[in-house]
Amino acid sequence: MSAKSGELKRGSGGLVSALLGVQLDQPFFWFGFETDENIAKSLLQKSADVEKNLEIRPVVLEKSLYESYYDRFSNDVLWPLFHYEGNHVFFRRQDWESYTEANRRMAEEILKIAEANDTVWIHDFHFLLLGQMLKEANPDLKIGFFLHTPFPSSEIFRQLPVREEVLRAMLRFDLIGFHEHSYLRHFTVCLKTQLGIESTFFKAETGDHVVHLGVYPISIDIQGFKKKSSAPKIAQLSEKFRQTIRSPFLVLGIDRLDYSKGLELKLRGFRRLLQKFPDLRGQVNLLQVAVPTRVKVPSYIRLKKDIDRLVGTINGEFGKPGYTPVQYIFNSVSEAELLALYKRSDCALITSKRDGMNLVAMEYTVAQDPDNPGVIVLSEFAGAASLLGQAIFINPWDEDSIADALYQAYTMPSDEKRERLEGLQDMLSKYSATEWAKSFLRDLDSSRIRPPKRPLARLCAATKDTYGRIFEKVRQAEKCHLILDYDGTLCPLQKRPELAVLSETQKARLQKLGDSFSIHIVSGRSREFLDAQFPESPFHLVAEHGAFRRLPGSEWKSRISSDIQSWFNEIEKIMQDYSERVPLSFVEKKSASLVWHFRQSPPDFAAFQARKLDDELQIGFSNLPVSVTIGSKIVEARAIECNKGSFLRWLLESEPAESSFVCLGDDHTDEDMFRALDTRGISIKVGHGETAAHCRIPTQEEVLPFLEELVALRGKGFEPVALPTSKAPAERP
Repeated sequence: MSAKSGELKRGSGGLVSALLGVQLDQPFFWFGFETDENIAKSLLQKSADVEKNLEIRPVVLEKSLYESYYDRFSNDVLWPLFHYEGNHVFFRRQDWESYTEANRRMAEEILKIAEANDTVWIHDFHFLLLGQMLKEANPDLKIGFFLHTPFPSSEIFRQLPVREEVLRAMLRFDLIGFHEHSYLRHFTVCLKTQLGIESTFFKAETGDHVVHLGVYPISIDIQGFKKKSSAPKIAQLSEKFRQTIRSPFLVLGIDRLDYSKGLELKLRGFRRLLQKFPDLRGQVNLLQVAVPTRVKVPSYIRLKKDIDRLVGTINGEFGKPGYTPVQYIFNSVSEAELLALYKRSDCALITSKRDGMNLVAMEYTVAQDPDNPGVIVLSEFAGAASLLGQAIFINPWDEDSIADALYQAYTMPSDEKRERLEGLQDMLSKYSATEWAKSFLRDLDSSRIRPPKRPLARLCAATKDTYGRIFEKVRQAEKCHLILDYDGTLCPLQKRPELAVLSETQKARLQKLGDSFSIHIVSGRSREFLDAQFPESPFHLVAEHGAFRRLPGSEWKSRISSDIQSWFNEIEKIMQDYSERVPLSFVEKKSASLVWHFRQSPPDFAAFQARKLDDELQIGFSNLPVSVTIGSKIVEARAIECNKGSFLRWLLESEPAESSFVCLGDDHTDEDMFRALDTRGISIKVGHGETAAHCRIPTQEEVLPFLEELVALRGKGFEPVALPTSKAPAERP
């Protein structure tokens, strides 16, 4: 909103159109930027003129900062990028800094009044960093974000120099809403390819935070708009237009003069209509209203010149006395004029190259007379295409597609027009702007409901009382199983897998534990490696994440039933290609899995290539029995049976209910075991990071001393061994 001459004036964008259609029955604040302090004061005083429950809170920015933040970063970087117009992107580091500063200023103003558990709803690409800034200051705020534009594909988004900063900030929202499923899909792919973060279409987890995701197609105030368009003065104005705009078939275009709207494509398509169907010359007119925007920006000046030239070309080629094919208005129109034009026209033509939603299509539908309706010709690249199924769809880059669609609209029988309109209006009647807002806010409220966190005990310098409380079940169990990961748990992580071996002293210490526990070493390593490490040992050995199992004194047995050959050779070939591409990386080949290691490789380059490899395998082999994961400096593809959680569930089912378990691991693959164990024992995370485990041992060096204390705990006496002092934090991060 802006103020001129002391009056509030409604903006022309889709965001304002949607939000002013929202009827909320409780007080709310509307924050926005203003560069004039006097106007800001006027806005503060006149909030009630718009809505009784609304209080407008303008945040004053100095003009130079606002122009850098809004004009040069939001509109010269994010807007064209999100609309697939990379040639219009002009990135400057100082404008990014202004964008960051503007978001910080907004956060400061919101935090002056926001209290714990208040709801903050952030709108559009101008405030992508705001959620992170608010969360850092007040973690208990409920923060939702809705994107009113498309979200681009990962290949487009990666052109943004600050892509990781933007994505990580967005992950601090509690709920992110998109207009359309394709936008949500692009976002989740970006998380995967740019940050390596796995997500679903419902949520993404980072550390201890969960951001929920959803699709909420925006709408308008259906009943309010219908009432306005049915007013007698609109009917009178529409009839006046019918007398002054003499055209047997009037095609209407209502767009901001923006390169994303495809006005030049519309004009070329209309020109093709007159070329392809000569009998329509003199019968069909295009009335194009181009609302001025950013009139001083060079790219928009060039666009206007191109449009002016095209209009002149078409009128020069096909015009004749009494017939001007294109009537072109470069100006805004009043709401009454807009509604009257909706009613007067026979067809609405929307040729957006990319459009978050395009509410003109909805407004046009609602304004139509059911007895004599117009037809919508709609770009398949507008978000509204996902809702308005009875429209005629076009590819705006295809001139013949536009021409044929307009001819279809021109020749469409009245019964078909009424049938199409009935379906469109019926759909819109069930989904207003208020319902859109309520559904989003309802999901935002539910997204903040968290199960209570169980405290994560830190196991270090132990006391008898501490162990007594945590491990009472383990202490009393007649039989206790000790489930141990190998790399990073029993043995420190090494740059090359073959270097991760236990010393004879460590093996001896481990073997002594067998008097108190049934020991299972559950590793991602191969059978050959475990055989070499533990020849003739009394341990239960589990190789390749549970694919193979060997009991003491027996042969290895396979747990695999799926078809490994359906994917193994192809993935090996792809991984070998990546190992040639990334210095010092290599492929480890096992019986049921393949691992691409890049621990010694240049870190940034290798991490980027790892995300690409992971994405390539996830998409290319999604229908085959293989699981692909990114681990600690590895990308691993393994048979679906290669899952530590699956193995542990099998073991739990095979053991008596009174048996107890202690499970230790450090990697994300061990999280499957922690979740499977649940209440049958104690799970312990080695190292830092978010975990489903009950407890944590801060460092790998503390594992064996802790296990020896555990032996003492299960014995008759309790003589704790001194543990190394750890500087790691005790709490869950």
